[in-house]
Amino acid sequence: MGHALGNNYGKFYGFQSKPVWLDLQFQVNAADTGGLGVTAVKGQGVSNVFMHTSQTAGKGPNGYLNPNPATGIVLVQLAYSYTRAYCTNYRITAPVTGSNLAINASALTAHQPYQITAVGHATAGAATIAPVADVSGSLASTWFSLYDAYGNTFIIWFSVAGVGSPPSLGPAAVFGTQGLHYVQQSISTGDTAATIGTDLATTIAALPSGISGVFSFTATGTTTVTVTSTGTGLQLAGVPSDGVIPTGFTFALTEYTTNLQDWQGVGLPKGLVPTVGQSFIATATGYSTGGGSTGTVKAIGVSGITALEVIGDENLSMFPVAQGGSPNVGGWLMAQFLAPTVSGSAYDTPMIPTAPADTSIVKMTLLLEQAARVGGNNE
Repeated sequence: MGHALGNNYGKFYGFQSKPVWLDLQFQVNAADTGGLGVTAVKGQGVSNVFMHTSQTAGKGPNGYLNPNPATGIVLVQLAYSYTRAYCTNYRITAPVTGSNLAINASALTAHQPYQITAVGHATAGAATIAPVADVSGSLASTWFSLYDAYGNTFIIWFSVAGVGSPPSLGPAAVFGTQGLHYVQQSISTGDTAATIGTDLATTIAALPSGISGVFSFTATGTTTVTVTSTGTGLQLAGVPSDGVIPTGFTFALTEYTTNLQDWQGVGLPKGLVPTVGQSFIATATGYSTGGGSTGTVKAIGVSGITALEVIGDENLSMFPVAQGGSPNVGGWLMAQFLAPTVSGSAYDTPMIPTAPADTSIVKMTLLLEQAARVGGNNE
């Protein structure tokens, strides 16, 4: 039976002398103000990547001026010198297109691919409380539980014209720390539901979270009080609920989904954490049940490229020699992206050098042989 890493147990074998794999990645951006024609260059062992720019040509990290190659040409300078290049592989990640689309609306098209452009956050958790009127002191000693997003449980109990007492559910925490808190709500005999709701909104909005300067909730309303978590995207720990002696109030959670649930609601596979640049297939036009994320996506475009071919014999440019006092270290590789021309509604010939659409990401893998000649800096 083969090993989990393959029959060669994760080892790489080759007949080349001192083979070196080099990975390179960059994003095509002809209008970037840096004047290099590309941005986001990644890959150890690469000094410069130059493409055509519509801006004033700029200098690469090592001070070399972008020669501003013609459209579709890419010029790569390696950080080291090599004896030869064996092969060049590439792939292009499709660009995004159009404007940002909110996932908490109905802007997506089911079954189409999208790429995350902003992770966003969930709507802050919220609940509603619909009180009832007091009838001849009927609310005295009744209570309900209210849970915030910071680990607090608030027991809000009613004192009617001075009559009423809190329940005994456990030791109370000091306000300003997380835990169980008993909160007295004083009302008058016969207060209407609207009056009680107004009083509750004031009391609830003043409840401390235990974090200095941060309240647990915002609260507004009269006959129906909307209680919202103050933490961005933080959900309430549970729905408010009546105590042993019920108030008769009506409680409901209205905003309760997490950001992850919202992304999964539009198609992000379970097990993945939403990240900018991630792609997925939409399973819905949007998702806003129980809240909704502020996250956004963009539709997927096309790079327009069908091939990449190396220009000239790259082995002749892999080992620059010292000249004019400069060591001139770093091999060069030139290639051209190709796409078919279109005449009317049909493809024409020949293939012509064409720049990948802006925001396309190009990834290249080079198999090289480490330089072993005198003067190289790879040894």
